Amino acid sequence: MSRVVSFLFGRGKEAEVRALLLQHLDKVGECVARTRGVLEDYLAGRLEQAKAGALEVDHLETQADELRRSVIDLLYRGALLPIARPDIHEYIERMDMIADTAEITCDFLLGQRPEIPGDYAETLLHIDTLTMEAFAALHDAVTNYFSIGDEGLIRERLTKVGITESTIDDIEWKLTRQIFTSALPLAAKIHLNQFIENLTEISDQMEDTGDRLEVLLIGLRF
Repeated sequence: MSRVVSFLFGRGKEAEVRALLLQHLDKVGECVARTRGVLEDYLAGRLEQAKAGALEVDHLETQADELRRSVIDLLYRGALLPIARPDIHEYIERMDMIADTAEITCDFLLGQRPEIPGDYAETLLHIDTLTMEAFAALHDAVTNYFSIGDEGLIRERLTKVGITESTIDDIEWKLTRQIFTSALPLAAKIHLNQFIENLTEISDQMEDTGDRLEVLLIGLRF
């Protein structure tokens, strides 16, 4: 398997694509990690720190987008076999959506400032912790794909992403039910629910990215 990875990404523009994809992966990870700090600061009432963190997430997302465009430019210039280019393009577009969604989540939080009663703070932080765990598993899978190409490990880590995303969905459903049966005003309920949907969308994008990586993994079996 590793010989196939070396064949696809071993030299010239192909090696540059691989390096940029791994840089992009790490930049997306920074977006996810910094989003956690923004949420923690907001819940603790540290609004200036949360605002600064959200601006940092915006900056990191821009850097990720620049790396994405660099990869696409190399694909246009003939990097990789023609049959592999669409799958790599779709993969990096999906990966970039993770950073986009993290940015959207932070912008919503600091731009609209939903009311978040303390009773819900712990659950939101738990959702974010699970989101970071899902990204860690995805990071392992992607890194392994572009180095060793260990099919068993990659599939195991992608399964972890899917299971964690399902756990987040279950928590989201229960939290939504709790919110809409609470004494909060209806407008506050809807506003808070919109934020939760943004937050949980991050892990949804991770699962979709994992699906695209699985397509790439299948492509190694020739």
